[in-house]
Amino acid sequence: MKSRILDEIGSLLYWTMLAACTVGPGTVVTCARAGAEFGLSLTWALLFASMLAYTLQEGTARLTIVSGKSLGQCLRVKYKNGAKIYDTAVICWFVAVAVFLGNTLYECNNWAGGIDAVLALPGASDLEGGAMVGLRVGACLAYAAVVLSLLYWDKTDKLGVLLGIVMMSMVTLFLIVVIQMGIQGKVDGPGFAWGLLPNLPPRGEGADPADIIISLVGTTSIGFNLFLGGAMAEGKQISGAQRGIAFSTGSALAVSVLILIVGAGANSQVTGGGFKILQLVPVIREQLGEAGVVIFALGFIAAALSSMLTVPLGAALTANSVFSEMPEKRMEPVGTDNPNFSDEQGVVQQSNKEKAAVVEMEMAVDQEGKRLPRWIYLGIMFVMVVISTVVIAANADRSLVILIAQVFNGCLLPFFSICLLLCLNDPQFMGSSPQKGWANIFLVVSVTITLFLASNVILSKIFSLIAGTTVVLRLVLALCVGLATMIILFLATSLGRQVLKSVRRCN
Repeated sequence: MKSRILDEIGSLLYWTMLAACTVGPGTVVTCARAGAEFGLSLTWALLFASMLAYTLQEGTARLTIVSGKSLGQCLRVKYKNGAKIYDTAVICWFVAVAVFLGNTLYECNNWAGGIDAVLALPGASDLEGGAMVGLRVGACLAYAAVVLSLLYWDKTDKLGVLLGIVMMSMVTLFLIVVIQMGIQGKVDGPGFAWGLLPNLPPRGEGADPADIIISLVGTTSIGFNLFLGGAMAEGKQISGAQRGIAFSTGSALAVSVLILIVGAGANSQVTGGGFKILQLVPVIREQLGEAGVVIFALGFIAAALSSMLTVPLGAALTANSVFSEMPEKRMEPVGTDNPNFSDEQGVVQQSNKEKAAVVEMEMAVDQEGKRLPRWIYLGIMFVMVVISTVVIAANADRSLVILIAQVFNGCLLPFFSICLLLCLNDPQFMGSSPQKGWANIFLVVSVTITLFLASNVILSKIFSLIAGTTVVLRLVLALCVGLATMIILFLATSLGRQVLKSVRRCN
């Protein structure tokens, strides 16, 4: 019994890697900004984003466990007879480029958060002129040196545990701050309850609420986590993966809500220029003193560093999955010619031989499968780190960089979700364990909502150039775009037939 409990705890901790990738500097800044500019009215967006994250990550884990292929490899197989560029399906190129661009923006977002974390250290934000420039550039170069060294020598796991522990100290700090704010009556209970209901608050002096909503979705339900979650699911059981992913997404949701509440406490600090992450410092100092500020800064630095390592690694792994060509694993039946050999002994020996054959085949796959050359693999990560270092060292608007990164990736999420939905409903991958009807319905609804949110953001940018348009008209058009896209998918592919078949199976 004790060993089972320890195994379960170990399994849950294994899946918290997804939460660690989710809770980065972008999460801290975006959730705090949502709270500071809109109070607790956007709590519903975090709740939806977490449900979506679980749905997508559980789906990609199940796809990997049942089919034996990652999402990228499934796309390569599914569209192998379609249009190609250099013997690779066009959709694989699109996925690789989209993840590279999105993760490059995420990496800039990590660098921006990393600099804000350094400036949160006591006395750092008081520097001026050349001293401030030196601190910013020096911190960017220091981050780059640490990240590139760990990526090159493949030692990211060595620092991961330490960073996770330091980051959890920041999470604990937010929890203590929220508890103290609750004791002092500074947490708006009714406002939190109303915030669980979907709403679109009016725009103030800060960001557009549509941008913040899609940012909350983009920073909680991360597109490249679909590929990372699939890689983590290899060799796992579906039930264990489901529990681990539920624990991971629940943990990320709890942390995000805590940050949102603390951000709402900084509402009075927001000026006409909009929210800055350093505006959290007075709130933390008021509740926990200077020591709390130091813990916040160090935890923020740890969150930034862990994301700096995982984001380029995720992009390289995604590129490797869509461009690598892995031969099918085939196994010849193993028997015995000894007539006196018992059936029971034969089964045992056959099982052992099959296991040996699988090991040999996997070794052969590693030797014969076409993979990305190491210099390309490292080059992808190197370019992303260099771009991020240059952009942030040049003093780009860090709040704007973080917002653009979250909005862009939030708009990419519907595309990755559709890819997953199509693969999960392809019998060649899921024939042995077809998608259940209720899971299909929930996934279809989730993908439609992501299409609606992304369309709303795009239309808000278009309508900002057109006088006389209303929010209601924009929302109606965004909903029409989402529904029309799903209808086209149902009619133009086998998706509609497979979803209908799964619903009939349930009945």
